[in-house]
Amino acid sequence: MRAHHPDYVIALVIAILLAVGAVLMYSISPILSHKLVGNTDRNYYFVNQIKYVVLGIGVWIAASSIPFPVWRKWAPRLLMVSIVSLLALLVPALSHSSHGATRWLDLGPISVQPAEILKISLILYLAVWLEKRQSELRSWMDGVVPFVIMVGAACFVIVVLQRDMGTMMVLALAALGMYFAAGMRWHHMLMVLAGGGVAAWAAIALFPHRLSRLTTFLNPRCDDPQYAMNASLHVCQALLGVGSGGLLGLGLGHSIQVYGYLPEAANDSIFSIIAEEFGMIGSLAVIGLFGFLVYRGLAVARAAPDTFSRLAATGISLWFLFQAIINVGAMLSLVPLTGIPLPFISYGGTSLIISLFGAGILLNISKYTIREVNDASSRERRGDSRPYFPNSGNQRRVKVAR
Repeated sequence: MRAHHPDYVIALVIAILLAVGAVLMYSISPILSHKLVGNTDRNYYFVNQIKYVVLGIGVWIAASSIPFPVWRKWAPRLLMVSIVSLLALLVPALSHSSHGATRWLDLGPISVQPAEILKISLILYLAVWLEKRQSELRSWMDGVVPFVIMVGAACFVIVVLQRDMGTMMVLALAALGMYFAAGMRWHHMLMVLAGGGVAAWAAIALFPHRLSRLTTFLNPRCDDPQYAMNASLHVCQALLGVGSGGLLGLGLGHSIQVYGYLPEAANDSIFSIIAEEFGMIGSLAVIGLFGFLVYRGLAVARAAPDTFSRLAATGISLWFLFQAIINVGAMLSLVPLTGIPLPFISYGGTSLIISLFGAGILLNISKYTIREVNDASSRERRGDSRPYFPNSGNQRRVKVAR
């Protein structure tokens, strides 16, 4: 199996999203640096974001250079690393808590979110697992039940140990999408969705802060003069930021919400700042970029050379899709607040680097797509009017143009 050129469009879209994030950090960094961290360096957030981007691009290049079959072998080890890092959160000396959630490991000068590592490691492991069980996937007992136990255990750890409902939703939906792409029956998927809905309701009802978020989502009470003193503050300020941007926005660097009104302005709430500064047109442009990225990612999955790469590309694309939908939906009050970053744009290290790692694997898979092989073969067979059928034997005989 010889490589051809990767999907440069995917790389370009991600580069644009990274640039949008960097520009936003430059815009809001002076205010946030002073108000939130009291740092004398007005570019504290911007400089840190650039460091994360540079490191992430290095990881991206490395992941895109390693042939994807390597990740088939390493998937179980990566999953084990993520499990160990999650268990390490139980060690008080290593863990760090914020806003009532324990999601970070303090490793000297850096902090790591194990749930971010779990996203890519579970996607890769599921791609291997589903590939090996092709003959059992349409069976309830041999396919669906083991899948539900495995993914359910991962989601339970994230929801209970890390109190991270948003990451759980992204992971569960991406995993279910992978199973469906592998050959899951429709009625099995509906049954799993129903069971997942019940489990999600239990996870909300058993934790007061989640129940409060759901109540706020159903009745934000933004018209209440005292809303700043209750749980509605975040969603109301997010909506205010989105609405105040209008069609064209207030302009770069003219955000009002960043002056301490909107919680987590650089992280979970960054889309509200996008809408405020760039307006509806800028917001739709960002949403369009994510939509196009997912479209190209799923196109890579459809043309992938084997089952593992097809499912891995599907899982990575759905991960980006659902995380963007949940983040943007929360800022528009379409879904309850969950506290997850907007891929490639939000401030942060682990999320950005792991997202670029996943993008690198997707880019590497795009080097081996069958569609590109067939196109190259067609160019080489100019003047040959014989029909060409892209079966496995033909793929082996194709000479790929570099």
